Amino acid sequence: GLEHYAENGYKGMISGDPMGGWKSPDTATSGVHVDSCNKWVTIPYTCNRGIVHNGDLPHLSAPIQHIDDDQLSRVIVGFNVFGHDVGARVAKAPEHSRQFRRQVKLYRTTLSAPKDNKGGSNGGMDLSQIRKNKGLTKLLVLAKRERVKEQLRRDQKQLTCNIWNHLLSHHGSDEKRHLCVGDIVEECGIPNNESGWPTPVDAHVHLQNMLKQRDSIDDGGKYHDVDGIAGICGAYYKMTVVDDLESFTKRNLIDASTAISLTRCESDTV
Repeated sequence: GLEHYAENGYKGMISGDPMGGWKSPDTATSGVHVDSCNKWVTIPYTCNRGIVHNGDLPHLSAPIQHIDDDQLSRVIVGFNVFGHDVGARVAKAPEHSRQFRRQVKLYRTTLSAPKDNKGGSNGGMDLSQIRKNKGLTKLLVLAKRERVKEQLRRDQKQLTCNIWNHLLSHHGSDEKRHLCVGDIVEECGIPNNESGWPTPVDAHVHLQNMLKQRDSIDDGGKYHDVDGIAGICGAYYKMTVVDDLESFTKRNLIDASTAISLTRCESDTV
């Protein structure tokens, strides 16, 4: 399927053939027809016929050639069914939805190569052409914004994991003293080369949010130490502030000297 779309594009936008190589059988047949040259399978229309096929393969509804009774209407109903592997992603832009049509429009626009002074194609789009197309410009801005937001979500998730791993490693060591906020920030506030996040301030704010939100989330702020970083595989831990919690609810940020400890807890308690 992918090779076919790479050659023809969506609805023939690359090859110029909207039928993607499909040809009507030369001879009329009431049964299934397989073209030995291009491998297209033609299934004639029959009332109440259902066709089930792999959606990854190229497919189409051929033009109606004739209807015996002019008073009858023909209705074709299609159902797209997706597995759990791609269902959540497809749900963001279901076929024929507004989001889907936007993506198709963007795809088609990027395939429309501008003409040079001699009337030929220069094989791409220039910045001035993009700026003139307000719809395309908006789509590109929204796409970039979504990429930035998604990257931030991944970075935040990774930072949460890094903070917990640092606390668990310290908890499982022989060192008796508690880690301070400053220790955690120094260890985890190292900017990523790609996104430049998190800085020490980012790590500081993120740790404070983890502490504030631990009692407002479903799992009560517990962390499952699956790999036994702290010494016990599968144990659950909860982050606690050694000093009074008021030490950072009345100020902008929790003090760097505030000590943080881990408490082991049961999986079904908060």
